[in-house]
Amino acid sequence: MPGERRRWLKPLAALVILAIIGRATLHYAHELQPYLAGLRPAPLLAALVVCVIYRVLNSAGWVGVLRAMHQPMPLTRGMRLWLLAESARWLPGSVWGFCSRVFAARKNGVPPAIASASLPLELLLTIAAWALVAAGGLLLSGRSIEWSHLVSPRILIIAASAGFTLATALAICVFAFPQSRIATKIRGLLAELATLRTLALRPALLVGVALFYTALCCLNGLAFHLVIRAMTDAPLDLTALIGINACGWLIGFFAIGAPGGIGVREATSAFLLSSMIPLPAAIAASILWRLVLIVDEVLCLTVCLAPTLLQPRRDVTALPATP
Repeated sequence: MPGERRRWLKPLAALVILAIIGRATLHYAHELQPYLAGLRPAPLLAALVVCVIYRVLNSAGWVGVLRAMHQPMPLTRGMRLWLLAESARWLPGSVWGFCSRVFAARKNGVPPAIASASLPLELLLTIAAWALVAAGGLLLSGRSIEWSHLVSPRILIIAASAGFTLATALAICVFAFPQSRIATKIRGLLAELATLRTLALRPALLVGVALFYTALCCLNGLAFHLVIRAMTDAPLDLTALIGINACGWLIGFFAIGAPGGIGVREATSAFLLSSMIPLPAAIAASILWRLVLIVDEVLCLTVCLAPTLLQPRRDVTALPATP
C-alpha cells in the first residue's frame, strides 16, 4: 500500500502544478485578448519549438555540473530529474524544486553532500551566464534602446529605493530574526557554498558548462524575439532583445515571493521594451512570452510524466503462483 501511494504522489503533485500554471494562464490570456486579432501563428510556433529545445538542452547542464564534481549521472536520467524538479518551483515555497532534485539524485546514487552542493554551483553558473548575456546584449545593442527614456531621475530614484528597501529587509531578517525562513535559507546556501571548497572540481568542465549556459541564454532570447515578431513588424535589434530577455530573467529570479518570477519578469521586459515599441505592445508581448513559456513547460512535464502515468498498474492483490 505505501508503494501504491508513492506511485501517485508525482502525478498528484503534477496536477497541483498544472492547476497553478493554468490559473496564471487564464489571467494572462484575459489581458492579452485585445491583441490576439493580428497575431501571426508561424513565428509563435517557431518560438515554442525553440523554447522546447532550450528547456531540454538546459536540463543537460546539471548533468555536466555533476560530472564536473566527479559524479557520473546518465544523461537522459539526469535530464528527466531536472525537468520534473524544475516544474516543482510553481508549488508554494521555492524549496520544493531544490529538495525534490536532491532527493531524486540521492535515490540515483549521488552522495548527499554532492547532491546538495551541485544545486548552488549550478545556480551560480546559471546566474553568471544570464548576467553576462544581459550586460552584453544591452551594451552591444548601441542605440537600439533609448536609454534616456529608461534612466530618467524618477526611474533611478524608484530603483534605488527598491534596492535599499530589499537590502534592509534582508538584513533585518538575517540579524533580527535569525530563525526566520529567509535567514535559514541564506545560512543553508552559505553552508553549501562552503562545502564546494572542500570538493575536487574539474575547472575545464565547469567553464564548458558556463559557456553552454551562455549559449542557451542567447537561444532563449531568440525565442523571445520570435514572440515579438508574431505581434509586430517593427524593426528591432536581436542583440537588444536578447539582453532585455536576460535582464527580465535576472530581475524575476531575484523577486521574492514570485514563483518562476511570474509578473516581475514580464514587468521588467515590458519596461525595457517600451523604449523600442509602444508600451501597450510591449506589455502584450511580455505576457505572450510568458504564455509560450508556460506551454513549453507543460509539454516537457507531460512527456516526462507519460511513462509513469501509462505504465500498467501492478496487481497487488494477485495470489502467488502455485507450484
